[in-house]
Amino acid sequence: MLNRLRIDRTAILWSHLVLAPLALSFACEANPDDEEEEEAGNIAVRDANNYSSVSSLDIPAVVTASGVDIDVCWPNIVDDIQCHPVDPVADLNNMTLVRFPHLSQEEVEQRLAQGELAQSELNGYLEYHTGNATCAKLSQLNFLGTDIAVDKEYDAALDQTYMLSFTTGTAQGVGTRTMVFLTPSVDSVNTMVDVTQGCGILQFTADLSSLTPVTVPRSGPWVVDWREATVDGQGNPLEKVDGVLLGYYQGMTPADLQAKILDLELIATTLWELDVPQGKTADLTQATAADGSRFSGFVDGGTWVLGLMCSTCQNPAPRVLTILQPTEGE
Repeated sequence: MLNRLRIDRTAILWSHLVLAPLALSFACEANPDDEEEEEAGNIAVRDANNYSSVSSLDIPAVVTASGVDIDVCWPNIVDDIQCHPVDPVADLNNMTLVRFPHLSQEEVEQRLAQGELAQSELNGYLEYHTGNATCAKLSQLNFLGTDIAVDKEYDAALDQTYMLSFTTGTAQGVGTRTMVFLTPSVDSVNTMVDVTQGCGILQFTADLSSLTPVTVPRSGPWVVDWREATVDGQGNPLEKVDGVLLGYYQGMTPADLQAKILDLELIATTLWELDVPQGKTADLTQATAADGSRFSGFVDGGTWVLGLMCSTCQNPAPRVLTILQPTEGE
């Protein structure tokens, strides 16, 4: 949802869902000694405060000839998996091809949507930095400058699943905007892949109505503490948080936000972000907005949202998302 994987501000990171399908790095575990020494915060975030979410992917598939240097073109990518606008030249900087040896397309979709794809489940990664191009040959993809033999590596006889992704930026696993499966077949003579819009690939729903809002003192201090939070919004173990996001939505209710869950970053009145390299507490006064200003206090007339983020997780949707209720006193 939010800009923890550093994709363009116009593209929320559930995608990176949503899927930052290639962000397969392992989450780092917190040092127990650091947790013991860390001073407790006064704003406790627990599992009861967290939202719940459900996501799924329906990635299109294109059948092509097998072992052939096919053409891939993407000038018709005009929106991403969150239905946000895309400029195919300015916004798409990298095309990647990933190969899964033992998973079907449906299994890849399920694992990506749930953030459960293991690094051991893929056996190939190639990329092509697009520059100003909107078309490329499959043979132009490489791994760290090493070319591939298309006739051997893109072969229906291998019985493997191939997935193309287009990203903003060139860092691996960052900024996924859309994706498509490629299916080599000995019965096909198709040598052209025209990648189109990403809207419709991702289905994401979130429940902000069932959570218990977090009470925060209007006058401070504002030190968030999530040591008692154990699961993320999809019910998976909460293994890693490396950032905090605070959002204010003037004139909006939690129900309004739930209806626009994929647009939370776009519709925010103000967003503040804070990196958390270690520990499980964060002082909101250190969070900064896009203009560099630090958070200085809560105002009335809208809804306050707190997100706990993970920049190295496969699914960059907030691990924890909750509503804050400012009150007088501590």
